[in-house]
Amino acid sequence: MTLIDVIQVGALATNCYVVRSKNSPRCVVIDPGGESQKIIDFLHRLELSPDRIISTHAHADHTGAVAPLLARYGDCEFAMGSADVKAASRQTSWLKNMLEDFEEPPVPARQLNGGETLACDGFQINVLATPGHTPGSISLHIDGYVFTGDTLFRESIGRFDLADGDQAKEIESIRTVLFALDESTVVLPGHGPTTTIGHERTANPYV
Repeated sequence: MTLIDVIQVGALATNCYVVRSKNSPRCVVIDPGGESQKIIDFLHRLELSPDRIISTHAHADHTGAVAPLLARYGDCEFAMGSADVKAASRQTSWLKNMLEDFEEPPVPARQLNGGETLACDGFQINVLATPGHTPGSISLHIDGYVFTGDTLFRESIGRFDLADGDQAKEIESIRTVLFALDESTVVLPGHGPTTTIGHERTANPYV
């Protein structure tokens, strides 16, 4: 049984997810965008330790707490999309200033291109390449859930007017990759409420 908790962090209320199997002390942290102590305190309360930290894309509000988490959990692997690695080290100053506690993330130990299957304690992560919001945006499919970062929101999509954004690619990623998932798949986005693939197929005005 896969358990998922969400911790809202930072000025932009990023959804940081903690994913684990029942009765396992090992977990995966997705999109730790800030407030590292808040995340660490949550993990401590549940007696959890992360095997992996994964950022769905390079933006500061999804990478801002990676460095302190890696410092706290030394045996943890940091992963993100390969096409976003350079951008992660060239954050825009306005976004970093907005977040206040942002720390520069290190170069990821693992760079993902989509198509990989990551083995975790009791579950697997299928990595989906979903470029558009950023060139290296990825989504993570776990059982009946998909973590979409800033690619797909409830009845909306991620911004494509920022540096390296591409509207056509983002919409293509949603239509050909995410909408290929079962309609019952629960969408867990980088910001805002959950939704389902079925709902977005019929109700999302952007696609």
